[in-house]
Amino acid sequence: MTAPNLPLSGIRVFDLSQGVAGPYCTMMLAAQGADVIKVEPFDGDWIRNAIDRYSGHGPAAITVNIGKRSIAIDLKHPDGTALAQRIAGSCDIVLESFRPGVVEKFGLDYDSLSANRPGLIYASISGFGRSGPLREHGVIDQIMQAFSGWMTLNGDADGTPRRTPNVVVTDQITGLYAYQAISSALIGSLRFGRGARIDISLISAMAAFLSPRITGHILSGGTAGKVAFAAPTGDYPTRDGLLMLAVRNAGEFDRLCAALDRSDLLEDPRFATLASRITHATALEGVIAEILMARSALEWEEKLSKRGVMACAVRTVGQFIDDPQTRALGLIESIDVPNVGPCPLVQLPGAAPWANRATPPEMPAIGQHSADIMRDAGMTQAEIDQHLTNGCVRAAPPV
Repeated sequence: MTAPNLPLSGIRVFDLSQGVAGPYCTMMLAAQGADVIKVEPFDGDWIRNAIDRYSGHGPAAITVNIGKRSIAIDLKHPDGTALAQRIAGSCDIVLESFRPGVVEKFGLDYDSLSANRPGLIYASISGFGRSGPLREHGVIDQIMQAFSGWMTLNGDADGTPRRTPNVVVTDQITGLYAYQAISSALIGSLRFGRGARIDISLISAMAAFLSPRITGHILSGGTAGKVAFAAPTGDYPTRDGLLMLAVRNAGEFDRLCAALDRSDLLEDPRFATLASRITHATALEGVIAEILMARSALEWEEKLSKRGVMACAVRTVGQFIDDPQTRALGLIESIDVPNVGPCPLVQLPGAAPWANRATPPEMPAIGQHSADIMRDAGMTQAEIDQHLTNGCVRAAPPV
């Protein structure tokens, strides 16, 4: 249910999405107090079975579905379709991530649901959008990384394209854009009483995210290379690990040379200006790399940072979690989550901490709230029992 005194308290969301992009978006709505109704097939959102599992739940599923309520509906059952339409009719926001044309088969499309709901906010998330030759094509993160040019921008120094692994970059970026669009539409609905039809796709999200490179590519006639805004810059090997370094201007270069005890570099005409340092970056970075091998990455981080030079030892995720700065900001909360147990949750920027809520957020089991959600939609107990009996909806067994 909605949490009191949060910005979206009282707003109800009908979430037909699966995977990461849509659920990530609606998780953020839930974090701001919305009552998010997660509609799942009987075997659950496919993300529930991804990666490792703890207390029966995968970390990916927990982080994108925490704080929601779940109802399991067979949308192919005639009564299931009618039930979904009825519940959706009681919601302020609908989000779906089916391929184009699927929701129309269930009467859960924008035209059907908004006919008597002028204030409805309806958002669709797709891979390649709702029009164009690829509209029917399926796509997941690594495919969109390849399609969008991300892999070439993320490539090695020799030009070999590289995928960003272990994080579904394109999905999470898409979820963020969807959250922004829905939030803006909600403000418009509350101010002007009109709803919105929102289309978000992985391809449009990546185009927006990569807009500086796209604009530069077009303006340069396709000759724009990698952005060079600093030199020396990049990750350098040290005695025990990598150090990330970025020197942007003359003052920082002066301080770097002083910290390295190499004032002679200031007299070298190849390194006199930022432009010349970029031109002769290979030679400069070779000198810097040799010097940095004398100490550990953390030693260099401390020494250079004290001199006002931006430098950072390349950390693992575990080191990031344990860093005093991460801990000081309280970025990771430990919450006793029903159905899961003690669970680390990352604090959503701009949202109230999960720990500050009177009721801890749940990670819902499949169909855990089926009966309650039907009741909230105005159904009698007899109607609820009938749906549970005829097989169009399923409720989770008691936990």
